[in-house]
Amino acid sequence: MLENNHVNNFWRSHNFRLEPWGNDYEPQIQINEELALSESEVNPTVETDNWDSFESQEPPLLPNRLIFTDGRLRLDAALIGGEGNTITYGVFGTIAVGAVVIDRTIPKASYLDPEIDIHRVIGFGGEQEAVSTAIPCPFGSKSKLFYKAFNDKFDNTPAARGAIVQTAMLKAEEKLVGKLDIKDAETLVIRDGSLRYESPVLTLGYVKTMHRQYLPEKYAPFLWKLLPGQRTPIFEIKLKNRYQYSWYLKSGSYQHFNKQLGYHDLHGIVRLELSIKNGIDRATEIANQTCYLIPYYASHPSKDPRAPQNLAPVGALERELGRRMGDATLIKRRLQNFLASVGGNK
Repeated sequence: MLENNHVNNFWRSHNFRLEPWGNDYEPQIQINEELALSESEVNPTVETDNWDSFESQEPPLLPNRLIFTDGRLRLDAALIGGEGNTITYGVFGTIAVGAVVIDRTIPKASYLDPEIDIHRVIGFGGEQEAVSTAIPCPFGSKSKLFYKAFNDKFDNTPAARGAIVQTAMLKAEEKLVGKLDIKDAETLVIRDGSLRYESPVLTLGYVKTMHRQYLPEKYAPFLWKLLPGQRTPIFEIKLKNRYQYSWYLKSGSYQHFNKQLGYHDLHGIVRLELSIKNGIDRATEIANQTCYLIPYYASHPSKDPRAPQNLAPVGALERELGRRMGDATLIKRRLQNFLASVGGNK
């Protein structure tokens, strides 16, 4: 009872309310992972210094077990308010992280349950501390909405909302990947997105957007020449205080050339990342494996508008995560009812 009183007193004293335009009119939340790497340095010659004569090699062996991981986020409600005359920006958010496991020896794909995790978070910009809050259920409902306080520090701006939920999702993904059993060479993890945290060695970062050019001008034209299933040589990227390997690859199939679909020549180009701890020989082996694996699991244009960059197992996982996150309209309505019920001091 004392805990409930503390939560209710928080909401009454701070007078936080929903910002009506917060979800519908702000740009889609997508913190660009590649633009954030502005301090990076590139060494394009770790595998070869002769890019002109480079050819992708057939992999001698392929891993028998693949694990695709991904996360989804949603801003359930944008908050604005504060104590006294201060203005503080906050957010109720939902995040979901999970994995799809593919046994290539059967073959069989399945969600890694119970490792599909749904989290709801509440956070604020500036110095405002959030309190974990349980949103009451409507009459006759057994569903629970519990928003856990996420009190990392963010600037007190509207952009803090997206940063709060994004950071919470990345931490949940890091925790998920840390649980995975990937000690043997027969397992390869493909994480949808850049390796933003310290990942296990056999984890690939899969970046399907091109918002930053990592290659020096001398090597950049090589991207235009790639055919489906071909890659660039491995290059090395310095990211703040760590190094990692990376390479570009052309995804898709020969049956769906860009010119036939009216797409740009760089359509289908993805970038992969791998820990430098693998060493260049092991990294080369894995890079060659991706020349087969990435096009094989690429989505089809008739089923996914993000094809071929969006991998089919990841697309299926995204849909399952979205289903488990709950109905956005109903959840926002419950948040509105809750805030109306706690009143305010003004």
